[in-house]
Amino acid sequence: MISLLLPTLGRREKELIRLFESLENQTYKDFEVIVVSQGNHDIVKNCLSKFDFKYTHIVSDTIGLSIARNIGLKHINGDIYTLSDDDCWYENDSLEFVNNFFKQHDSDIACFQYYDLDRKIYAKEYPKEAIYDFPKMRVLKQASIDIYINTSKVKDYTIGFDERFGVGGRYNSGEENIYLMDLKNLGYKFDYYPKILAYHEVRENDYLDDKSFVAKAALFKRLFGRYKGLIMYTAFAAKKFSKVDNVIKLYLKGIKEYFKFKL
Repeated sequence: MISLLLPTLGRREKELIRLFESLENQTYKDFEVIVVSQGNHDIVKNCLSKFDFKYTHIVSDTIGLSIARNIGLKHINGDIYTLSDDDCWYENDSLEFVNNFFKQHDSDIACFQYYDLDRKIYAKEYPKEAIYDFPKMRVLKQASIDIYINTSKVKDYTIGFDERFGVGGRYNSGEENIYLMDLKNLGYKFDYYPKILAYHEVRENDYLDDKSFVAKAALFKRLFGRYKGLIMYTAFAAKKFSKVDNVIKLYLKGIKEYFKFKL
C-alpha cells in the first residue's frame, strides 16, 4: 500500500477536487490518503465524500505545515509513503510507477520530479540521468512532493519534521530538506530517477522574499551545524547578490538570526 500524507487548510476547494480526481483515476488502487485539515474542515470533508478511494480525515485546530505532517505520520499504514500538497495533482499511472520502482530497486528513499504544466517548466534543475545513493547536497534540491519513502526499510521515518520550519512556523520553508537530511545522517540511501510524477505551479523566485532570505540562515545552521552552516549561508548570499535587492542588509539580518537560532 502507498500512503499519501496531505495537510490542508481547506482554502483551495477547486484544487482539492483536482487532486482527488487525479487520485481517483490512478491505475494503481492500493493506496490511502491521510488528510490533516487545519481549518475549513467541513469543506475538506465534503470534497472527500465525493470520492471512493480510501482515506482518513484528521481534524486538527493546530496551525503549521510541519505540525500537521507530524500528526499525520502517526496514521501511516503504507509500505511506501509520500508527502502531498493540496494544490498538486498526479499522472494517472504515478502510483503504479512508484510501486514498480520500489519492487525493482528496493530503495530506502526515492525521489522523482514535478512539473508546471501551465508554464511548461520544471521546478528544479533536475538531472537527466538516474542517480543511486545520491550525496547530501542533492537533498537540498528535492521538493516534498518528489519524495517517496520505503517504510519497511526506513524505520526512522517517524522522526518527524522540525516544527520551527515550514509554512505556519517561525521559518517558512525548508522542513522537507531538514527531514531528509536527518534521515541521510542516519545512514539511509537516497535514489533519484528522472520521471515526472506530479504537477504543481512553480512560484517565482522560489519563495525568496525578504523573510525567506533571512530564514535561510537558520535553515543552513540546522542542516549543516554551527560552523559549516555559516559558510553555506554566506555562499548562498553571494550567489544571490545580483538577483536580490538589499542582499547585504538581508545577509546581516540573517547573521543575527543565525546566532539566535538554537540547534
